[in-house]
Amino acid sequence: MRAGESTRELGVYVHIPFCETLCPYCDFAVSVQREIPHQAYVDRVKAEIAARAREFEGHRAVTIYFGGGTPSLLHVEALAELLAAVREAVVVDPGVEITLEANPNQLSAPNLEAWRALGIERLSVGCQSFNDRHLKALRRNHDRARALAGVERALAVMERVSIDLMFGGPGQTLSEWEEDLGEMQRLVEERGLSHVSAYNLTVEPGTAFWIRQKRGRLKLPEEDLSATMLERLGERAREVGLWRYEVSNYARAGAESRHNSGYWLRRPYVGLGVGAHGLAVAADGRSRRRSNTRRYRAYMEQGDPGAPQSEERLSPRESFVEHLFLGARSRLGLDVGALLESYAAVLSPRDEVRVWETLRELAGLGLMEEVQGLWRPTLRGLDLGDTVAERLFEAGSPEPSEGLSE
Repeated sequence: MRAGESTRELGVYVHIPFCETLCPYCDFAVSVQREIPHQAYVDRVKAEIAARAREFEGHRAVTIYFGGGTPSLLHVEALAELLAAVREAVVVDPGVEITLEANPNQLSAPNLEAWRALGIERLSVGCQSFNDRHLKALRRNHDRARALAGVERALAVMERVSIDLMFGGPGQTLSEWEEDLGEMQRLVEERGLSHVSAYNLTVEPGTAFWIRQKRGRLKLPEEDLSATMLERLGERAREVGLWRYEVSNYARAGAESRHNSGYWLRRPYVGLGVGAHGLAVAADGRSRRRSNTRRYRAYMEQGDPGAPQSEERLSPRESFVEHLFLGARSRLGLDVGALLESYAAVLSPRDEVRVWETLRELAGLGLMEEVQGLWRPTLRGLDLGDTVAERLFEAGSPEPSEGLSE
């Protein structure tokens, strides 16, 4: 693409499936291998990039995200080769956000310096807890001391660092969660931590925890206790200047994850690697979601490296509905007026009235609010996100006689 040509913003996600162990709560596309085939996997992802070259045309990458799995297990040379392949395939914005997910075990000084030299300026560190008993229950292969030391080293080198925490784990008490939150606050105030992702443990079908739960061998906190843990998380995050901008994400102003926010704001993105998914949006409002196979061997051996396992095509009207209810999952705000205008060809005046009426009703219930012309969920609206999304889905959908085929 020639300099000066108009381009649309794009996110690029690269999935690195390799893990040292399989966590009992994990249902991601992962591969535990004695020896990681660094070059073979890089070559396959590069082949996928080449096969899907047209998907990058007319775009510029504003975010590049290496997720997993454990991307920090990949050799620095392999990461460098993948980054070079992405840069060759698509125009990369000068202010691109490049994120690498990492485990505390790989946060050595040489790794950190090497990642920074590659242009990776943001790390997302999977701590999960600073309590050794809980780390053992979650079968994490690091301890409290290694997690804290690794995060502090990262904060001294990287421009931006986020940590993952998990609550509602087996046998966890409120006082133990308060201790984790105390460490979070210390890292924010004394070391400059700017972002926290915190998740209530969810038992996913097919995982080891799911099997234990079916057998009556998994004791988790009661729902009321988990709700209190979430409430205390919000309170203690606010005390150190972190605002809750998405369901599970807290950040200092300006330190929000641009890549993850793109999912809720429906920015197009290309997903590469095992189990990756993506979203393409056409100028006329139509869109297409695609997913790669979650099976490592199938991904490595399939005849066409760019072939998806599944695709879903959405009409302009279906795309509008999705844009509307996904936007209500983020407190960054949605310009509803501009959204209605961009899909005006498939909306009637009655449709628009129904959307505005629903937003006002949700505001009256304390679930949505308008701030400087942008609509966003309140904190209560985030906690009742499914309810808000369902109401907006109904408001944006055509009435039964109309259908969704526009």
